[in-house]
Amino acid sequence: MKRLTFKAKLREETGKGYARKLRREGMIPAILYGPHLKESIPLEVEKKELRDIMSHQRPHEQILTLDIVNQKVNKKREVIVKSAQKNWLRGGLQHIDFLEVTRGEKLTTTVPLSFVGKTRGEEVGGIVEHLVREVEVECLPGDIPPVIEVEVTPLGIGESVKVKDLRVPPQVKVITHPEEIVVSVISPAREEEVAVEEEKVPAEEVEVVDEKKEKEEQETEKKES
Repeated sequence: MKRLTFKAKLREETGKGYARKLRREGMIPAILYGPHLKESIPLEVEKKELRDIMSHQRPHEQILTLDIVNQKVNKKREVIVKSAQKNWLRGGLQHIDFLEVTRGEKLTTTVPLSFVGKTRGEEVGGIVEHLVREVEVECLPGDIPPVIEVEVTPLGIGESVKVKDLRVPPQVKVITHPEEIVVSVISPAREEEVAVEEEKVPAEEVEVVDEKKEKEEQETEKKES
């Protein structure tokens, strides 16, 4: 199967100053690493090129071909986007990490969760808490799922979905701890109680502090007299 190919360049310099310069020029600083690379490779990718590739990428396509145009050997490499840092205030990508993959070798990566449906608990005033939005998995590069769907419709108040409850393809192994809670439904009363408890300062603690302060002042007065 022909993979989407996009171009990148070896980055001449590193550092925050040079990264800001690249962004002003319409480029995104990036880095390529992998288990068979002796050291990571700093790259720069044209923002427009990356945007065009991402817009044409189909949901099931995780592996891309990276063409490093100014590298003499091993110019083309199969990679996945391991992570992408965004500027949440200004918007837009700030940095991208690429992981080189090797056919036939398993890798670990994160897969986002997609929550499907509306919980039964919400219909009676319950509040949904999303505690995990992605999980770490181990599988072959070609088996990486684009998302893992989480069906939440059956959940009532006080019920939850744990990592071990997730439905994943048999060739995919979830690494995240199985007992970790992914999503739960709590009652609004419980949420209000928690908020009140956090704000409340126990009266006995205040009294103890005041008594201690008073004793210290008395002892100080005795020494001075």
